[in-house]
Amino acid sequence: MIMAMSFGMVNSFGVYQTYYEHTYPTVSSSKISVIGSIQGCFTFSLGVPSTVCMYYVGPQMMVLIGGILAILSFMFLSLQNAVWQLFVIQGIMFGLGSGTMYIHATGVLFQYFNKRKALVQGIITAGASIAGVYWPIGVRELIDKVGFAWANRIIGFLYIPMTLAAVIFLKPRLRPAKRKEGQNFLRLDFSVLKNWRLQLISMTFFIFTLSLFPGLFYVDLFCRRLNVAPALQTYNVPIVNAVACFARILPGYLGDYFGRMNVDIIFLLATGILPLALWTNCNDTASTLAFCITWGAASGGPVCLTPAIAGQILPGKELSSCLAYFFFCGGIAALIGPSIGGSFIPKGEVDGIQGFDRLAIFVGILGLVSAGTVIALRMSYTRKLFVRI
Repeated sequence: MIMAMSFGMVNSFGVYQTYYEHTYPTVSSSKISVIGSIQGCFTFSLGVPSTVCMYYVGPQMMVLIGGILAILSFMFLSLQNAVWQLFVIQGIMFGLGSGTMYIHATGVLFQYFNKRKALVQGIITAGASIAGVYWPIGVRELIDKVGFAWANRIIGFLYIPMTLAAVIFLKPRLRPAKRKEGQNFLRLDFSVLKNWRLQLISMTFFIFTLSLFPGLFYVDLFCRRLNVAPALQTYNVPIVNAVACFARILPGYLGDYFGRMNVDIIFLLATGILPLALWTNCNDTASTLAFCITWGAASGGPVCLTPAIAGQILPGKELSSCLAYFFFCGGIAALIGPSIGGSFIPKGEVDGIQGFDRLAIFVGILGLVSAGTVIALRMSYTRKLFVRI
């Protein structure tokens, strides 16, 4: 539920991106994408302040506050009449709500599991992918039938029971520990930053996220400009998220058996190869559908495996501090990635897919580089090929 309200909606921003491209043709793609970038940035990077506040008020209160902010953002979004208001309402306000909720879905569930954490993370993040299936369809259908304003009001009303359910069913196994004498106010262990392996896996997540969001945000616009079959124009974002749902659970299961780094390397290599091999050559409905399915599946793996590797490097008491820093790095990438990707695409009503080949190369190269960092991390443990790690 929490993943659906936070990361799931961020995953669906591609539908809003396309709507704003047509509504505000004089505004560049990179500027519009900043709205979604802010959402993604806050969703990840607010893990640090949200974790600090959680120590004092508990995770349920943080989820309630985040849910209220998200609800209000949709209500205010229905009243907007200028582009700058989109940045404030949908970018900052919803981002604050999403970021306040997001990290507690992982933190609380990890309290119940000492083993199979990769599988657990996969199941958790699958909630975001499931939401990424129904939110884009719902948003687009509502906009077509009742208009932009009422579409967002309806979503805001839907968030009310979802928030209440999340607060009621979120049951932490452990109560937040009291502040120890001499412990800093933030209760974060900054000594984890000295661990170079944590720095390396955080770099991996930064580079991967830098490639992930441009793909998610612009695949819908790509389908429109290529003028693929109407069904694919409508359902491309849900297709990417649907296959990513299964691809987040299965890699987690495989990672716990064959080694998280081993499996993560395979999926990261795929996220790099597929844009270079397929996206750059997409020129019809069939090839575009093939790319949406394969890249959606490949991109789902690192989302669940990379955080699990971070937890593997620093388990135990340092886990909260480790994840807070890890997701903060991802937040920075989520902020700048779509803007960089959007700079390749001409603004306004443009015929054809000019600029998307450069975007595909950008996404592909970053995927390969992120795979290289995990290979380096694995080699720091062992250079033997058939070893579970």
